[in-house]
Amino acid sequence: MSKSVIAGVAVFLVVGAAGCGAPGSGGTGSGSAETSESASPGSSVAEAVDPCEVLNQADATKLGIEGSGEAKRIAGAPACDFKVAGGVISVVVHSDKTVDEMNLTDGTVDTVSVAGVDGKRVRELVGPGDCGAFFPLSSKGVIQVSSVVQDTEAACQTVQEAAPLVLANLPKN
Repeated sequence: MSKSVIAGVAVFLVVGAAGCGAPGSGGTGSGSAETSESASPGSSVAEAVDPCEVLNQADATKLGIEGSGEAKRIAGAPACDFKVAGGVISVVVHSDKTVDEMNLTDGTVDTVSVAGVDGKRVRELVGPGDCGAFFPLSSKGVIQVSSVVQDTEAACQTVQEAAPLVLANLPKN
């Protein structure tokens, strides 16, 4: 199995196990915001976020994103994959969970603070080469920024670079 196929499968699993973004002007994606009919109180911020619009063109250039984001749904949550050299950055919006309710038990979890927002970072949730960070978006909303690249440390570095850019483009609570 090629590394790109493994990376694609790993991204799907990482994102499926764990949250994402907000509308920003000049986003790089072509996705549209999706809402849930069974929205819980406090999830309106999460529902307003389009994962493909959380990075503007300047952000995309800084991160080395190739082309537009690809909108999808992963485990029922709106998501967007952005291709980068050797891998992918994924942004997922969970509108029905808190960070503590995310299933992160299969990876190595530690706390992380990015742009003044405290969250959780998970290394190797599905295996070597993946890293994700999960931040509260609202009382029942989580934004997830994940990466799958050549190795776990590189993936975590990619998340460390992408997360503050994503968080800066989110609507304010």
